Parts: sequence; structure tokens; C-alpha cells
Amino acid sequence: MSEAVQQGVQGRHETVRALFGMQYELEYYQREYSWERRHVVELVSDLANAFLRDWRPDHDRQQYAAYRPYFLGAFVCHPTGLKKSLVDGQQRFTTLHLLLIHIERLLHEQGDHDTATMVGGMVRRYAGGQHQYTIDVDERRACLEALREGADYDPSGATVSVQNLWQRAQDISAELPEVLRDECLPIFADWLGDRVYLVEILAADRRLGWEIFETMNDRGAGLTSLDLLKSFVLARAGQGQSELNNAWRKMFADLSEFGRHVPSNFFETLLLARYAAADGSESEEIRRAFHEWVRDSPERVGLKIKGEDYRNFVLETVAPSADQYRRLLDASRIRTAGLEAVFYNATNGIDAQHLLIMASLRQKDSPQVFQAKAQLLASYLDLIFITRTVNNDPAVQAHNFLEEVHRLLPSVREISSVEELRALLGREAATLPTFNGVKKFSLHNNRRQVRYLLARLTAFVEVECGKPDEAHRYLGFGSDVKDGSATPWEIEHIWANKYSLHVQSGVANEQDFQQIRNRIGALLLLEKSDNASFGADRYLDKLPNYLSQNLLAASLNPAAYRRKPKFQQFREKWNLQDSFTAFPENFDTKAIEARAVLYQKLCELVWHVDRLGFAKVVSTPTGRDQNPQRRKTHYGVEIADLMRIGLLQEGTALYGELRRAGQTFHARIVARGRIRLEPSGEEFGSLSGAGAAAQGISSCPGWNFWQVTNPDGSHTRLTSIRKQAIAEGLLDQN
Repeated sequence: MSEAVQQGVQGRHETVRALFGMQYELEYYQREYSWERRHVVELVSDLANAFLRDWRPDHDRQQYAAYRPYFLGAFVCHPTGLKKSLVDGQQRFTTLHLLLIHIERLLHEQGDHDTATMVGGMVRRYAGGQHQYTIDVDERRACLEALREGADYDPSGATVSVQNLWQRAQDISAELPEVLRDECLPIFADWLGDRVYLVEILAADRRLGWEIFETMNDRGAGLTSLDLLKSFVLARAGQGQSELNNAWRKMFADLSEFGRHVPSNFFETLLLARYAAADGSESEEIRRAFHEWVRDSPERVGLKIKGEDYRNFVLETVAPSADQYRRLLDASRIRTAGLEAVFYNATNGIDAQHLLIMASLRQKDSPQVFQAKAQLLASYLDLIFITRTVNNDPAVQAHNFLEEVHRLLPSVREISSVEELRALLGREAATLPTFNGVKKFSLHNNRRQVRYLLARLTAFVEVECGKPDEAHRYLGFGSDVKDGSATPWEIEHIWANKYSLHVQSGVANEQDFQQIRNRIGALLLLEKSDNASFGADRYLDKLPNYLSQNLLAASLNPAAYRRKPKFQQFREKWNLQDSFTAFPENFDTKAIEARAVLYQKLCELVWHVDRLGFAKVVSTPTGRDQNPQRRKTHYGVEIADLMRIGLLQEGTALYGELRRAGQTFHARIVARGRIRLEPSGEEFGSLSGAGAAAQGISSCPGWNFWQVTNPDGSHTRLTSIRKQAIAEGLLDQN
């Protein structure tokens, strides 16, 4: 028997399935769940990337057992009767628990109830006459129940920890890559349970558990990568040690105000932005130990000769760059005049903007130049986000924008002036899709994006009519809400959720009613309290209340057009006289279509290249309207690939069926492999996105759901056509 076991300490690696088959409790002073959005995004992205490096679309369910394992670190616990008490590791455990709850619900939506039951066994178990969650904390139960059921939950009256729990669950829902919500979801669930490991350090009792925790976290803490880089640089700088040390300490203190890991994040960003390979191939190496990367190749950061090069690196590179980084962090957290787009990107989780902006900056850039460059690049990323959103391109998650940033990085590094940057972004903007998709755009599994769109349009109309810009408050940031964790503004459906009230509108059935009700032209943004008070009323009962709301909502009421000269001037200025229309008697399908046209025109104004500051470039035949495809991910097969080899053609009819519900769905393959739902006409960039939107759910195995309608009336699943292409070697799987 080892000395560790004799002393009451055991260490062993365990799978997630084994660990989450147990129950855990948290002591009262250990119950705060404090992870931020960035921590959740990092964990979800790391797990997704580890799984997708091995998964291929032709793999069966059993092949996951041969995928490479993934290690999630160590945690400390001790036994307490039938349960274990988590001493260290509850943040990771809680986040994994939230991820498992989300996966369980998605699997039920896909109809894979067997796999959902397997995952549900890791979420909770039935014992002692009741269901008990794996992490057993009473104050969390109502929140977790709502998450499992996909129900609404108001966290405002809960503890700060539970409010954060709810918000991080929304982050998981938003950031789980769409490919994992498709056909590979059951395989990912198996892999997560059996190929992801943690090391359990099991102490005999509470006292020993806390001794281990303190030893691991407090006593004899090793030097960080930042400490070792400082030692390396200052040791070779020679003279002026005191001045260099003071500059370094100031940098560290200023950035630490944003969090204890921010100084290290700054160095990672600086090195990746300006010195490392632009394709991101050195990202993992730098994030693991950036001091080693600098020490092994000092000449890449300009450290060629001891002495002056090293002093200049601290005083002329690190210090001014840290000030620039601090300004970006400030603008990310609080909307700042002239840097509004930085704040909007942070709201949408586009943290990769810091990497791109830092690549464009020079140490001697004036505050005006800094602001111009940061706003231009942030505005371009915001433009990508909104055009992808309204065109139902699934690439609106954090990892997608990291890919975009690495694509732009080489060009941005070469540019020094603001005018060159304007020209570059003008050329890039000319290749983006138009806002034509707005007319068919609808609310489905994209609530955050729709709320963002409505917030920006609502704020634009208000500002143009002389009112304050409150976009940040619409998004959940302001004096009453500090971090967006609670949302005082919500999406309002102009049509109440009662099909019987709209039969006279010519809507054929409940399914069509729900789709039309969710169209962008039938949506507004209202204060939460107002939305709750009259959201279920008939349109004519709502209309007087809309008049006291924001102008975009009030414009439905004829009274909004009387004695409002600034509103009149705004419409004349942008030639919107015919687009803004009141609907005093009824709000039918034609009204919804008219409002969608208005929203499209507003989008074209808010995100016009002139307003964004880009050089105007005439789009070419291969530009905006062609919507060029992004770089294809390494693990997938796309509809466009099957079109390229002739197995599918533009115009191919698709058919989907839910036999248990007696529902059928129809779509068509259109240009560039996009999927157009019928009869709505809304287009999607993926099969899973189209299938999920058609069914009104969050997850759909698109390749299995959609079938090709053959000339004889039979159907062939798209997964069979893809399997044929792979088996015959028609597709390059490398």
C-alpha cells in the first residue's frame, strides 16, 4: 500500500461517466458558482475541438471508443456518507453538469431518447424516493429543472450564484457548435462520458481535503509564465533594471484590475497578434507557455541583441501595448463613445476582436489613431456577425470568428495607416452577403441574435429622432443591470400566441401560424414588465400600449406620426416615408411582410459602409451577391461538395417527416448549397439549421432528417447519398 493511501489520500483518473454517476455536495462557503462567459466558451470549445479532431461523418456509434482521450485536470473531494464533498473543482463540475443537461435536452428533441436517458443518468438519479441532481444544492434545483425542461426561468429573485448559473447555461446553448447539434451529438455524448477524464484526489476527511486544497493553490505556488518571461527579459536588459521593473509592475497592476489572469492574457494576445504564425498554428504553444516561445525564438519579437533590444521591448512595446489593451478591455465592458463596436462584439462573445485590433496597432499610434483602428476592425466583425445572422449562417460563434481573425491577420499586420485599413475593410465588406435575407428572417434557435438585431435597430431609430442611445440597456447593460445577466428588455411577438385569433388572416394551420408569428416583421423589443403585462393581448388591445414604447414599436400606431417633427425629419432624411406605416385596424401577414422590408432598410442604414467608415468598393460578380463560402471545416461534408461532384443539383427538392407528430416539411437546395424552407422562403446555411427551424427546436440531425424526393415519389436520405460519395472516394476527406 502506498504512503498516500496510508495517510488517507487516493489519486486516480476517472471518466466523466463514472464521476457523474456519484453525488456531490458543496459546503455553504463553497457554493458560489463564479465562472464567467469566457471560461465556459473555453471549456466548450476545447471539448468540441478534441472530439472533432477524430470524428468523421462516416463513423458509426462504436468508433468513439478509439478516439483520443481528453484530460480535464484534477479535483479534490472527501466522502460524506453516501455522497462526496467537492473541495476543489466545483466550477468545472458545475459547468460540465450544465453541458450534460443541455445535451440531454437536445437528444430528446432529436428523438434519441435512449441516449438522452444515458446522459440523464449523469445529470441526476432516483434514490430515496426522489430525483437528486449530481451536484446536490437546494437553491439550484428550480433553475436546473427549468433547464432540463427547456422552460422559462426568471433568475432575478435568486442568489447571485444561481443567476450566474442560468446565464452560463445560456452561454452553453449559444456556443455549442452547430456540428455537435447535428448527427454526431449521440457520439459526442458517448465520447464525453467515456473518453474525457479527470483525476480525483480523494481525501479521507474534510480536514485533509482542505490541506490538499491549500497546498495545491496557496503554498509554494510555482512561477507563472509571466514571471519567467519577466526574469528572462530583465536579466538580459542589463542597465536600468529599476526603471524596467517599475514599468513591468505598472503594467501588471493596471491589467490585474480586470482580473488576475488578464496580464497573462495580454501577453498571449500580443504575441499571437504581432509575432506568431498568423494561421494560429502556434496558439496552443503560446497559451501553454509563452515564456518558452519567446526564449526559444527571441529574434521573432525583436530581441536580437542583449541590452537595448530588451529594454526597448519593455518600455516601447510592452508598456504602450498594455495601455492599448487596457483601453480595449474598458471599451468591451462599458460602451465608450467612438468604440461602440468593441462593446457590441464583446456582448456577442467575439473576444477574438482583441487579437485582430492589437495586430493593427503600432506602439506610437496616437489615441485618435488607436480609436479609429479599433472601431473600424470591430465594426467589420460586427458587420460579419449581423450579415451571417440574418442569412442564417451558423458561423456566429466564438470559434468561427477566431477563424475569420486568422484569415485577416496577415493583411492587417502589413497595414500601418487608418486609410489603408479603410480600403482593406471596404474590399472585404464588398464580398459579404447582402441584407436581402432579412425579409424572410425569423426567430428560432437564435434568440440572442434576434434580440441584438432588434436592439440595434430600435436604438438607431431613437437616436436619429433625437433621443438617447440606449442600445446597451436594451442588451442588458446599464445602471440597473451591470453585466447583461438579467434582461430588462425582451422580444415581443405582435401576434399573441393564440392561433384562434388569427384564423381570419388566412393561416392554414397551427404549424404555419407559429412560423409566421416568429417572422422578424412580427417582432419588437419591449421592456420586460410591459411585455409580460400585455404580451398575450389581441393586437388592437396592444396598439395603445405600443404608443408609449420606443419609436419602432410606436410606429405601428397612427398617433405616432402626429406632431413629431423629428420622426418626420428622420423618415425624410433616409427616404423612409413609405416604409414606416401604421396599422390601425389589423396586423396581418401583409403587415408582417411590410415590416420586414422596413427592418431590411434599417439594417442597410445601420451597417452601411459609409457609417462604418470603410472605403466604398463596388461589388463584383464574385462579391456580395455570391456570398462566397468560408474555408471548409476539416471534419465535415457540405451540400456544396455533393453538388460539385454531381450527386445533388440546385433545385433538388427535400422532404422531412415527423411521423409521431404527423408533420411533414419541405425544402429545396438553392445556390451555394443553401437550404430554402418552403413555403416560408427562409434560407439556411446548413441542413441541421434548416431542420431545427422548420420543427421549432434547437437540435436536428439534418443529414438524417432531410430526404431527397426521387422522380418516382420515393425518398432517399441525404446521409445515404453522402455515404455513397465517401465509399466511392468521390470526396477528399483530408
